[in-house]
Amino acid sequence: MNTVEKIPFQVDISRIIEVLATQIYQSPFTLLRENTQNSYDAVLLKRQLDSTFDPKIEIEISQTLIKVSDNGIGMTAQDLKNHYWRAGSSSKNTAEARRAGVVGTFGIGAMANFGIAEELEVNTESAITGERTKCTAKRSTLSAKDDCIVFESLPSTGVSGTSVSATIQSSTTIAIDQATQYIRDFVMFLPFAVTVNGNVVSKQDYSLIVPVSSAAWEERREQTELGGGYKASVRLQSNSNGEINVSVDNLSVGGQPVPGQFLLRQGQSSLKTFRSGFGLANSGVHSVYQFGGIADLQFLEPTAGREALTTASMQMLQEWMTRIDNMASETIAQHPESNLNTHFMQWVVQHGRYELCDHLQATLKPDRTITLREIRDTPIVTPYLMYQGSDPASIALASDERPILLISRSHPRRQCELEYLRRFCRVEEMSDDQRVLSFKKESEWSTAESALVFRIVNVLSTDYFLPSKISLGQISHGLPILVTKRADPVEICLTPEGQSIKLLLSIYQNQYPAFDSMVKDFVRTAIFPLIGDLVPSSTRQGAEAFLKTIQRGRELFEYESKDSDSLTSIWADYAEGLISFEEAASRSASAASKSTQVIESSAAAQVRDVVPDVIENAASLRSSEDADNIDQAAPPIERLDTYTDRKLLTISENDVPLQGFRCFLAVSDRIREERGDFFLQPHKTSVIWGGQRVLFVFEHHSGKFGVYYDIQADEIVAPTSGGGAFATCTIIMKNRIFIPVPEQIHRSFIPAPGERKRLQLKCDILYTN
Repeated sequence: MNTVEKIPFQVDISRIIEVLATQIYQSPFTLLRENTQNSYDAVLLKRQLDSTFDPKIEIEISQTLIKVSDNGIGMTAQDLKNHYWRAGSSSKNTAEARRAGVVGTFGIGAMANFGIAEELEVNTESAITGERTKCTAKRSTLSAKDDCIVFESLPSTGVSGTSVSATIQSSTTIAIDQATQYIRDFVMFLPFAVTVNGNVVSKQDYSLIVPVSSAAWEERREQTELGGGYKASVRLQSNSNGEINVSVDNLSVGGQPVPGQFLLRQGQSSLKTFRSGFGLANSGVHSVYQFGGIADLQFLEPTAGREALTTASMQMLQEWMTRIDNMASETIAQHPESNLNTHFMQWVVQHGRYELCDHLQATLKPDRTITLREIRDTPIVTPYLMYQGSDPASIALASDERPILLISRSHPRRQCELEYLRRFCRVEEMSDDQRVLSFKKESEWSTAESALVFRIVNVLSTDYFLPSKISLGQISHGLPILVTKRADPVEICLTPEGQSIKLLLSIYQNQYPAFDSMVKDFVRTAIFPLIGDLVPSSTRQGAEAFLKTIQRGRELFEYESKDSDSLTSIWADYAEGLISFEEAASRSASAASKSTQVIESSAAAQVRDVVPDVIENAASLRSSEDADNIDQAAPPIERLDTYTDRKLLTISENDVPLQGFRCFLAVSDRIREERGDFFLQPHKTSVIWGGQRVLFVFEHHSGKFGVYYDIQADEIVAPTSGGGAFATCTIIMKNRIFIPVPEQIHRSFIPAPGERKRLQLKCDILYTN
């Protein structure tokens, strides 16, 4: 007779907590930040009761112990049982807590401690009831079914507050200097004393990040309308070079106050975010002016891991930044310094607001400059001659009796001058006489020339959806390429004697296997800059249509509140017997795998070994590339017939870098599947880094939207934060999309032999306009 027996499924609860904690909180310093943030929230809540009390937070760090103490509101025994020791429950999801401006609402802070702590001791006294409680727990004895947390009632001291002491596991050692610097970045701007081992690390001024410079002019606008129901008080300054500083406070949307402020400086790129003065994460929202600095706002919410902002927060931040860009542009337009601000001109071109270019100065040959407004307002009988070219003989025709307006050769100033003069001024355009001198008959084309024309037409049609007609001939002024018709189909003439064309014809005859990729690179680097605005997706309608195609899937690579709820609910459901351990493990693994990418040394290779022609073509076409023009969108490098299993490509010092890059990181397979179509489009590239995070922002060439790719590394990526705009150099292969990693940080992504680099990822669409 068979014996049937049932037993309960056994589980190592401390191991589950460790796994869940380390999946959400990757840094060993996480418990330090979490406990300090909890202390700050306690201080804010007590301030609701007594606005006159003198808050303080004291942190003690040794190699084996981290202790955080505060004189905040404290907790009752019931608070400890219902919230602190109960994963997924928070006492701060209340209207009162929101009014106080608390930072944390996830209710998983205690769990974070056990990522590296062996024992946790909490001493707390409630400012409301006066009761004092001590409780302790050890990771090795944690249990979901047995009583494992020891509570002890203590006599009241009359002083409210909480002290949390975490004894670190023997296998882990805390680097005191690194831990001190880590927590300083989060608390440095808090207005009261936060000490680490007796030294004050707070009470700094925001000017430390956004220094005040001398102003050529300053304007203050109280409660000004920013559009769409957004209002704020705005202070704008400009120095003598035209660079802008912006301060924004008294924010509101739809009449509802939005507590917080912006302190922004042009060209600073990195935007540090805060909530109630407590540090959150660096953000890379789009700004034409590359505004960076401080955004301290109540609506900003961190993800459960605290290393990034939620998508909703990022999008709201972008809404404000777009309106600040607009306000800054309309304000600087009223001042002469607008003539010096290239970012202002970029904004004008992007929005078609050429009427704002009054103060831009044009060159009036033979010997002076003149503002566009002067040209518009000066009564004249004979229209001004306007010349777009660079032919010295034509420029020499200028005289005092018949001066010539010489249009700038640099973008975006050139387009601003042209559009303003054509729309608002009396001008007569003087032909530069750039024309095709003679066409070569198709019957006279060589086989190589016919093949080249056929391939260019095919690339423009297939890769850029642009019908074209290509001809060969002699062009005036020694030009190698001339767009002769900017309509459908676009007409382009090539000079067979041009250096690049001769190279392509030679490759067709002598190195045919390299011909196809070389033509693609030629179109990308030499032809696209001339016709980029004609590519269908650069128009508003085209951009919106394309955006719909890449919105068909929405996969967020982050632990937002819904993800943390999922993890904590897994924990709670298992503890309550609602799901099996196998199901809990499967669901936890699924949640964790969404946002993780691992790169081993075996996954790295040289670019030359994977796509050798890319380097060779870059060297050959170097004169055609404009590596310094980082503000212009550019197409990717395409090798769609090449497969690789590598996740990291590098270029040795012996080879020419691609647009200054020697390291290229593959985006995750899921992001490639969900967002791959975006990277096939021309785009701009910005990269910002700080601490363990790197934020890539790719802006679609329409300027309407972009994609951000947020990476959290296991280690510090660079000793100092930095970043900005970079040349676009995305490489797309059959099964991989590689994004360029700036030289300043690329060594943090290259694994040593036997090393594994573990990256946490987040990706989504960012609307920029």
